[in-house]
Amino acid sequence: MNIYISIFLEFLLISTSILFLFKFRKKMGLAPLYILLGTVQYIQALSNTMVAFEIFDRFTIYPGSVILFSAVLFAVLLIYIKEGVTSARMLIIGIIISNLVLSALFGITYQQELVLGNNQDLNAVSSFLINYKFFIVGTVILLVDFILLGIIYQFLISKIKKLNYLLVLFISLLSVLIFDAFAFNIILRYDSPDLVNSIVGHIIGKSFSALIFSVILYVYLKFVDDDKKNTAFIANQNRDVLSILTYKQKFLDLLVEKKQVESKLTSQLETTLHNISDGFVSLDTNWCYTYVNKKGAEFLGKSPETLIGKHIWTEFPEGVDLPFYKAYYKAVETQKTIYFEEYYEPFDRWFENRIYPSPDGLTIYFTDITAKRKAELALKESENHIRTILETEPECIKQLSTKGELIYMNPAGLAMIEAENLDMVKGHSILGLILPEHQKAFKELNSKVFKGQSGRLEFEIKGLKGTKRWLETHAVPFKDTDGNIISLLGVTRDVTHRKLAETALIKSEQYLENIINNIGDPVFVKDEQSHILLVNDAFCKIFNLSKQDIIGKTLAENVPSQERESFLSIDRHVLETGLENVNEETLTVNANETRIISTKKTRFIDDSGTKFLIGTIRDITGRKKDEEELEKHKNNLEEIVKLRTEEVNSKNTELQRMNKLFVGRELKMKELKNIIQELQFKKDS
Repeated sequence: MNIYISIFLEFLLISTSILFLFKFRKKMGLAPLYILLGTVQYIQALSNTMVAFEIFDRFTIYPGSVILFSAVLFAVLLIYIKEGVTSARMLIIGIIISNLVLSALFGITYQQELVLGNNQDLNAVSSFLINYKFFIVGTVILLVDFILLGIIYQFLISKIKKLNYLLVLFISLLSVLIFDAFAFNIILRYDSPDLVNSIVGHIIGKSFSALIFSVILYVYLKFVDDDKKNTAFIANQNRDVLSILTYKQKFLDLLVEKKQVESKLTSQLETTLHNISDGFVSLDTNWCYTYVNKKGAEFLGKSPETLIGKHIWTEFPEGVDLPFYKAYYKAVETQKTIYFEEYYEPFDRWFENRIYPSPDGLTIYFTDITAKRKAELALKESENHIRTILETEPECIKQLSTKGELIYMNPAGLAMIEAENLDMVKGHSILGLILPEHQKAFKELNSKVFKGQSGRLEFEIKGLKGTKRWLETHAVPFKDTDGNIISLLGVTRDVTHRKLAETALIKSEQYLENIINNIGDPVFVKDEQSHILLVNDAFCKIFNLSKQDIIGKTLAENVPSQERESFLSIDRHVLETGLENVNEETLTVNANETRIISTKKTRFIDDSGTKFLIGTIRDITGRKKDEEELEKHKNNLEEIVKLRTEEVNSKNTELQRMNKLFVGRELKMKELKNIIQELQFKKDS
């Protein structure tokens, strides 16, 4: 078999074995992987010089030793990245102890072989014979390699953040392997004539091995690892650079302190922490979990037991450089409590976070507020919908503060006061735009509204560009959720055309008053909103009202609410269609008298296109009485005719009977005469 194919197969076998055992660690544990690595390390030590080949005819490479040794470093780095410092230290210590124990066992077995004389061939080399100098020095160098690997990796990943992660893995493995090549050759082969060639051969082989294993490790972490779903993965563990040396003692100290704290906590506190609706976690200064309650673990998609002692950014690398990550570090740096709400894309949830730093780490309370945020978004959409309605509403809609300052006004309102945008008038009082003679009434309206009542007012303003307008506003109080009045809401429309029409009518009132007051029937004139503009004396008399009680009103105020719409719909129909309408109704003048009136309504349009409704009322009580009397006489006449008809019919019946009687007598007389004639004839014969 070709040497390069065998090297490739060896790379493939050892790497897939390590990754397979690591991937299924949750089912089998890490013990099978530790046993494999201990065995690999021992085989590497035994096969150090057994298999070799030269390149460039001068540099010797030991592929088996290089691959197996690099595989051990590969596995240690994998454990350090994914399982944390504690697991990596356990693996390192296990490999070192395994080396020492196996070397001792092989030495004892070799002595037994010598004593028993099992090795008959004096020239043969026993398989249990070990070069203890090489083995022990190699083990010490291996321990240094492990420590150096953790330090270099942690320095690159935490201090040089812009470095590509594949490059981090390659530099970490390459640095340790090159150090090992120099240390092993200088310490054990310093007097060898081919020292330089040996070092170069080791560097070439281990450089190639570092490249292959770093690519395999990167592909596994980025694309294969079940705990890694973010394609932009960067394993940024912010441990201390020397955590491989110092972490154990700190962790043990933390465990002692944790036990002391836990002993002081009551079972009630423990139950409370596990049953609160908020997630609760605590981290130590090495960013490892020291406590996770049930709700917090539920939010994170794990169990509390699997998180305790684990590094937060190793478990959740997708969170690196997100707002949560930055907030945690800011809290540690400033030692100030931080509160914020943020969306966590990997979980597709919104969280409310309260971060409490201390010299010993962080305590974090977080609540899933996804439902709340969705409700807020729905409310925002609703507000946008309402704003769209307000922006397109043709009438002015405004909101005033309790001080009379403008909070909001829609575009229609801004056009009425001739403001280019809301910023020009927001926060200012609009009282200055109202003509002086109306300002007192406007203040009284505001005062009335802020006491909890609604109100209506007509007033004249002078816009920012000098245009005068008549406005009609209806104002109501606006309350908060506690029922407190916090502002005034008003709907205002431009009634300038109506007021101009009123003014025109008032100017001609002296002429019209004499005319219409001489008309015996009641007469009235209404505008397009059914407000009465003009009435004559007969109108006031028939309704028993003064003109002050009528002008400006619709009279719908006196109609029951259920009939009000029907009452006003007749006016609108006449104004819109121009069709004349006549309606009769009964009017109660006083407790003892009712009158029947007929109302006739027609439309009139002036030169400016303004529509008016003109109506006349006629008292038809007398006519109705005459009609009733005539109807009564008509009914009497019909009764007399009926009686006379019955008498005539009776006489006709009697006459017919008599006729029949006379006809019968005549027939009998004729028959008798015939008999007499016949008898006479017989007699003569």
